[in-house]
Amino acid sequence: MSYDDIRDADVVIEAVFEDYGVKESVFTKIDALARAGAILATNTSTLDVNRIAAFTQRPQDVVGLHFFSPANVMSCWKLSGERRPARMCW
Repeated sequence: MSYDDIRDADVVIEAVFEDYGVKESVFTKIDALARAGAILATNTSTLDVNRIAAFTQRPQDVVGLHFFSPANVMSCWKLSGERRPARMCW
């Protein structure tokens, strides 16, 4: 898989090391390649989603999407953004 594979995606989920420098590098590339209107999600559990969103030219399209660990046991995720966090479990 390469960054070029995200060009037509509706949702792009990033899951890299919890470091702002690493997140900035990844989101800069994602922002340049993802189609307009795509949702750009970060899997961060500790970093500020708004700060990560500021690495892009479309912060309004960036959300936090955290999967609880281990994902195959904890069938729960948390969606967060600037205004409305939500939690979904099944």
